[in-house]
Amino acid sequence: MNEKIEWSSLLGSVILLLIFGLIAIAASGGLPWLLSISVDQRTFREWLQLIFVGVGSCIALFTYTKNLHQRKVENSLKFIELFRESLAKKDMDEWKDLFIASSEPIGAKPGFFIDEKNRMRPISDYFSEGAPTDAIARMAEALDVICHQINTHAADAQTVYYELGQLLTTMHDWLNGSPISTSQKSLLDSFPSLRSFFIHHNPRFKGWPCRVYMFIE
Repeated sequence: MNEKIEWSSLLGSVILLLIFGLIAIAASGGLPWLLSISVDQRTFREWLQLIFVGVGSCIALFTYTKNLHQRKVENSLKFIELFRESLAKKDMDEWKDLFIASSEPIGAKPGFFIDEKNRMRPISDYFSEGAPTDAIARMAEALDVICHQINTHAADAQTVYYELGQLLTTMHDWLNGSPISTSQKSLLDSFPSLRSFFIHHNPRFKGWPCRVYMFIE
């Protein structure tokens, strides 16, 4: 369906180019050729060549853009697969536990979680020595690398966000709400690519869809 729309758009662009070409011919005095056998063949050939070059350029640009987007999508799928392969067996379980423990319904403030002893602790504990698990820090590092690939246009942002959007969003919120020192406003400063991804793309504001791994009412 999308491919048909893209080719329809290209056809429309070509038709517009032909129309503008005819207008240009008319403006240069070449239009009488269409009404009379008296014609400046050289002028007509030059305008015809210009139209063909323009049409060819449009097709070449369209093909290049389409192929570039396809490569970015393929790269995105590879990065997503590498991310999943990098996860240890219980990493997603650790993420789900923190997702629940840091949720508002159980009383956690932004940037904090409720531990097993019902104490409120900062999420920054997961990024320091003696962390409950190293899974969250490793996931944050891996997501930051993927965001770097998106920011350098090596991967497609919407493809990655569809598969990893909830992980990216929760990680961004956890890091952004976790102050660690006076020199850094939050842990998010330690993950510049992840921060940049949300600044430039703002997927939540744009309403990009994503896969849901965990849901809390």
